[in-house]
Order: sequence, then C-alpha cells, then structure tokens
Amino acid sequence: MRAVDQRRDLVSALADFYVGHPDSERFPMLTVVGGLLAEALEDDAVVTTEPCGLPVTQLLEGIVADTGQPAIDRVLRAFTAAGPILHWVQTTEYAATLSQHFLDNYGYVRVIGPGGLVESDIASAGLGVWGAGLHYPRHEHPAEETYHLLHGSASFQRRAGPWVARAVGESVHHDPGEHHAQRFGDATCVLSWAWTGDVAINARLVPVDG
Repeated sequence: MRAVDQRRDLVSALADFYVGHPDSERFPMLTVVGGLLAEALEDDAVVTTEPCGLPVTQLLEGIVADTGQPAIDRVLRAFTAAGPILHWVQTTEYAATLSQHFLDNYGYVRVIGPGGLVESDIASAGLGVWGAGLHYPRHEHPAEETYHLLHGSASFQRRAGPWVARAVGESVHHDPGEHHAQRFGDATCVLSWAWTGDVAINARLVPVDG
C-alpha cells in the first residue's frame, strides 16, 4: 500500500470508530470529531505530514489487533501499518521535564488538529502509545477530552479521586481543566484521544498539591 493510502486508511479507520460510537450519546464531542474526519476524506483533505520517528515506535511491533472488537482492530491495524511514516510528537513540557525512560516509551500521532493529517482548529484527535509500567503524571489542558483504551491495560485517576481500571473499548472523559493521571499495566498501551474546544494549547503537568 502506498504511503498516502496508509495515511488515508488511518483517517478512515478513526472516522469510522468515532462516527456513531455508542459513547457519542454521553459525549457529543465524538460526533464532532468523527464528522470532521469523514468530511476530510470526502473533500480529499488528508495531507502528507513529514515523517518523524521516536524511540517509542519500536513498541508498535508488539501491538496485535486481536481485541475481538472490529472497529478497534481496524484502527490498530491501520495505526501499526502507517506508524513508520507518521509524524510522532511529544508534549513540549514533558520532553523537557520527564525522565528519559518515560520519553523513550511515549509518543503520539495527531490524526486531526494543528499539524495533523487533517487540519483543524476546533478538534484534535489521534493515537498515543505508552510503554508497560509507565506512570503518566497528573496533568491538565483547556480542551474537553475523551480517551478510549484500544490495547493493553490502564488505570485512570480524575482529580484526587480513586484509580479506576479500564478494559479495552472503555472510555474516560475529562472536562476542560480537569486534573487527571494514568498508570499503565504490563503491556504496551494504545489510547485514542479526542479533544474539542481550545485545542491549540498543550497539556501541562500539575504538581500533586496543585
């Protein structure tokens, strides 16, 4: 498959994942994101971003699309196929402050949003990878957010509440500015994430007593 087709396949897989997703009744933002991705495909508005790799891409080899959930498996197949030609990034503050071990096992791809395969200033969404055993410290951002766990295992903390384990296919929603954190299990974790609202401002770390 040509590189441009691999990128379009990833956009298409994520569009189909969000359009009509059962969680869209609780979180209408998913309909917005899915609709924008679908429109980009119809308008042939998928762009070719400059490939940029990170150490975390080596973890793609261990991601197997066998969840038994067809929409998720399609996203995982498209993601791992296109992974080597995608533009991988890390949040600027994280790259400057977190440990080298964390940085070697973390990165994400923006499918839609500023600098993504689909340009948008009202929505941002993509796929992130975190290595086994990582702790993603407490952080916040002004955008509304919904995560979906696609591979591996993870626990999520909202505000100062309890840690809650999620299974593949389950979602976690964060209000704008809500403090949250994640812990990852004993396998590579893949999360899809979707933002709406102020998507131009990156996440920032929040002190434990912040």
